Amino acid sequence: MNYVETMKYLNSFGRFGIKLGLSRTSELLGLLGNPQEDFRSVHVGGTNGKGSVTAMVSNILQESGFRVGRYTSPHLDDFRERITVDGVPVSRSSLASLAGRVKPLVHEVKRSSTQPTFFEVTTAIAFKYFSERKVDYAVVEVGLGGRLDATNVINPEVSIITNIGLEHTDVLGRTIGSIAAEKGGIIKKGVPVVTAEKKREALEVLGRICRQKDAKLIKLGEYASCSNAKCDLGGCTFDLKTPHRNYYGLKVKLLGEHQVENAALAVLAAEQLGMDGRSIRSGILKTRLPGRLEIMQSRPLVVMDCAHNPPAMRALRNSLKLFKYKKLILVIGMMRDKEIGRIAKEIVPAADFVIINKPNLERAAQPEAIETEVRRYHKPTKIIGDVRSSVRYAKSIAGKDDLVLITDSIYMLSEARARRRVERLAQ
Repeated sequence: MNYVETMKYLNSFGRFGIKLGLSRTSELLGLLGNPQEDFRSVHVGGTNGKGSVTAMVSNILQESGFRVGRYTSPHLDDFRERITVDGVPVSRSSLASLAGRVKPLVHEVKRSSTQPTFFEVTTAIAFKYFSERKVDYAVVEVGLGGRLDATNVINPEVSIITNIGLEHTDVLGRTIGSIAAEKGGIIKKGVPVVTAEKKREALEVLGRICRQKDAKLIKLGEYASCSNAKCDLGGCTFDLKTPHRNYYGLKVKLLGEHQVENAALAVLAAEQLGMDGRSIRSGILKTRLPGRLEIMQSRPLVVMDCAHNPPAMRALRNSLKLFKYKKLILVIGMMRDKEIGRIAKEIVPAADFVIINKPNLERAAQPEAIETEVRRYHKPTKIIGDVRSSVRYAKSIAGKDDLVLITDSIYMLSEARARRRVERLAQ
């Protein structure tokens, strides 16, 4: 298969939807020689901040001289972003070669079990790629939940659970406790767990699992303390005190106060791996991540952020104080399985004008459903279904001192950045 055929093949699995469970992934990896056993790993789960923490831990390990694989989802501009080694996306030729080798094995799994899913196949490809590239570490982001997620076949050196919120309640459960149990499913026997979670109900569940697995639970608020945090358009600086050392003037260039917590988690995880202070400081400083309060242009100021649930949208609204603007023009499109009302409640009151679109996905919410919630806040609203047209319209009505905020679904952001995606695919 060539690269175009490979992407068509991988995307064909989308019609099989989400099927949680480890049996298909385990069987597929077994047929590939269990490549996940060829490298050390770090497993990153939670509700928000997984991508940022994964990127920071990866960079810290690279700064320490290790060869590092990183597996994340979903992608923003290019599928190959999901699978990187030392920050470089898997090449087209390598991806095509791996997919070609995996394809007949997928048929074997289907005959003995059931059809593997898109995420299961891509997880197997990623782990085989990391094995063949002889990475020292792979930093692996959970796809959905944790306990039954396809990535939960690794035995990491440290597990990270960023935080726990109500998400995917139709799959993970309708209480914080039930979701904590699913996310806590990545906890392995004797493997330390780092978390920033503060809610009592969630911590009780995580604590119980850790006791059962004889795993040390390291809670950010108790084990370490952040102070003197200062954030601006250059990022955030802060001090962090841990039992191992004091870090003064740590710098993270990702925007928003919430990135201080993410960086602190990455530091604690890196300490569990024995990384030195210089590598930790440098790795965090060098971390960049598109789609996280990313400034796309100025005058008018255009910012993209992939906040897609109420807590993330709350953090985004709090981060708006970083920017100076006259009016806020909000461009938003959501998935129908999200809490549309609660998301709107967090961000719409801050807007002066709301433009609603519909990403080109079956899961996308109808604009009229979003409009119903938006109108509760008596904001001028316009539906422009096509994502790119909605962004062009927002820019056309924005004054030079206004802010155009494009947010919610990462899939919508991906469509809005279509031209950039084409440019990257051509590289």
